[in-house]
Amino acid sequence: MDGRAQSALGRAREYFVDRGSVSASGIVRPEIVDSWERSRRAGVDATHLDLPYEPDLDFDGSLANCARPVLDDLAERLSGMSVAVVLTDADGRVLERRVGEGELQRRLDAISLAPGFSYAEEFAGTNGVGTSLEGAIPALVVGAEHFSERLQAFACAGAPVRGPDGALAGILDVTCLRSEANDLMRFLAQQAATDIEDVLRERGGVGIRRVMAAFRATCARTRGPVLALTDDLVMANRAARALSPLDQDRVTMRALELGETARPHQDRVLLADGPARLMITPVPAERPVGVVVEVVPSRSSLRLAGREDLPRDLPAPPGPELPGPSSVSTWAPPAPAADRPLPGLPGDSRPWRSVAAALRTAAAAARSTVVVGEPGTGKTAAVRAVHGETRPGARWIAIDGTDPEAAVTLAGYAAEASTDEPGPATVVVRHTEALDEAGPGALTALLGEVPSTWWVVGLITAERAPEEGPVSGVLGGFATSVLVEPLRRRPDDVPVIAAAVLARLAPSRRARCTPETAALLIGARWPGNVTQLTGVLRRALAARPAGDIEPGDLPAEFASGTRRRLTPLETAERDLIVSALLEANGNRKQAAEALGIGRATLYRRLRAFGISDVGR
Repeated sequence: MDGRAQSALGRAREYFVDRGSVSASGIVRPEIVDSWERSRRAGVDATHLDLPYEPDLDFDGSLANCARPVLDDLAERLSGMSVAVVLTDADGRVLERRVGEGELQRRLDAISLAPGFSYAEEFAGTNGVGTSLEGAIPALVVGAEHFSERLQAFACAGAPVRGPDGALAGILDVTCLRSEANDLMRFLAQQAATDIEDVLRERGGVGIRRVMAAFRATCARTRGPVLALTDDLVMANRAARALSPLDQDRVTMRALELGETARPHQDRVLLADGPARLMITPVPAERPVGVVVEVVPSRSSLRLAGREDLPRDLPAPPGPELPGPSSVSTWAPPAPAADRPLPGLPGDSRPWRSVAAALRTAAAAARSTVVVGEPGTGKTAAVRAVHGETRPGARWIAIDGTDPEAAVTLAGYAAEASTDEPGPATVVVRHTEALDEAGPGALTALLGEVPSTWWVVGLITAERAPEEGPVSGVLGGFATSVLVEPLRRRPDDVPVIAAAVLARLAPSRRARCTPETAALLIGARWPGNVTQLTGVLRRALAARPAGDIEPGDLPAEFASGTRRRLTPLETAERDLIVSALLEANGNRKQAAEALGIGRATLYRRLRAFGISDVGR
């Protein structure tokens, strides 16, 4: 928005503040006029900014925890530029802020755009956070469009973040100085908001499934009371429900007090029938998502209660007896598999480490597992690596769901599993979603017959598990599931994977990517994931038979024709445009609509970045 337009907006705003109406139509966008009217009705002072402050917000709640990796990634992409990334809750109160040191940080502090302060429209007037919150839609507010004079030096774009239930969870806001406002700020905020929603959905769904799987596994090996606890859910088996309500409360409260640690541990609690041991096992994800509590009554309490239905000599875990009612034993069950990278596979990001930890845990317990991920993410390679590390003596059996004989093969292995000594095995069903009508029945039979030495893994080649189709009803029979994040959500892994791919494709060259080339690869969307990255590098090696890979060696969609050095925000804008063109197969009209900008604006940006044939 140029200076002349801002001046006209400023005059229109002053007229509105003085008289309560807009002086001329067409100068101010209707959504901004609506926001000005709401701000006026709320009694917002147009010349002063007095925002409420709440220091006791849930700064470590589910929204903030899920958003932090996305905020860190976006802030890193925009590093070196005067741009702030802000997350608020559903009431417009700031939970997180990412901004580098310098002038912008001082100016944001001066307007209280900082954790604890509320930027709801009723307090701050028209702004990216509050206005997006009011309509539950993306909002871009630039300069004089702000109702408060104190905010007119800034431009801000807000996008709603919705939770797994569809309810509004918060707002993701991108803020910069008005002079650096960009046409694609709103789209950048929307993309980050979508990424946060994906993390919220994945963690919530997978977390609950992991807790339920751990709960069922514990119930299968004990007849005693077992409870599972999450932030929103309490599960209890029949024996736990037989406890008195007071005893259930004692166990639950004690487990919640001690369940924050990431390692299994023990405690003792005094119940109505006497002392009991609590064996508390956190259920891991990227952080503990819940705990499973096994209640083991002491021998004396069993005799006093006359519980002849339980064995007199309960097996005690190794280690010393607990010395007192409030003490914690030094014994702990083995910790979950270490959160470390997979052997022989490049990648060290937090999502990739989480995949490794989840697969190791499932393999060690031989729990049937569904692995979901887009094509080319490395699902089979990850399972194969864990098989070799955790189950080196087991057979590796791979079945392709696209094979017309897959159902017959599955039925044969189900029959083998029912024999007396089938021997340990890892059975991997690739493209499980492609099984024909007979496949689900054969897979169900295999899951029903599988011995404790067999690990059955179903690989779903899609962004998420299918909700319909022949195989959808079978997936619930698996004990656990693991999501392999696409490469675009693991940007830290891209340089490491690229280096490994180059070493494999050209072992004698020692070719590397220059820092500029690596930056382009990191910023790409990679719809084909590692498979696509491998193809791009293979073509780059062919284009440059010796030396390091330069940006010009990449396919056209990765290199722009501009000679000047782009700012981080311009780089992010360029990458968004390239992604939209690729997804639209080069159709400029569709790309502009996807980006939320006019075609004329898109053409101007294409010329500025020297982009010509991307996607065609």
